[in-house]
Amino acid sequence: MATTIPLFMDDVDFYRHWHPQSERFAAGDCLATALMTGWTLKAPIINDVYWCMGSRQVNVYHCNLVRDEETLHMPVIGNPYMDRLIHQMELPVIVSEEPKQFLLQAVAPAPVQLEKVSVEQ
Repeated sequence: MATTIPLFMDDVDFYRHWHPQSERFAAGDCLATALMTGWTLKAPIINDVYWCMGSRQVNVYHCNLVRDEETLHMPVIGNPYMDRLIHQMELPVIVSEEPKQFLLQAVAPAPVQLEKVSVEQ
């Protein structure tokens, strides 16, 4: 069942487009923009807990959005907007049981392949 979500923002003078092929994770303002442009959040939200270097926890909320016949999966980095949205809308959140770690190779750009050039004297 889809849930229509009111926006809890004083200033909505921004537009922040997000696409899964351009960024691995979205920010809260990307979700707010999607909701302002007619997307609806489908409950429940899945919360993955990532550990950076084993000492810092980062929550990633997997949001499924629906608009007309389109669907969009948007992984949103935990932030105060998400916390407030979940709390005020009493959205069900399922916490993933499997701890995850950020992998540097998953977020770093692909290495550049260099060719050896022979220099003749």
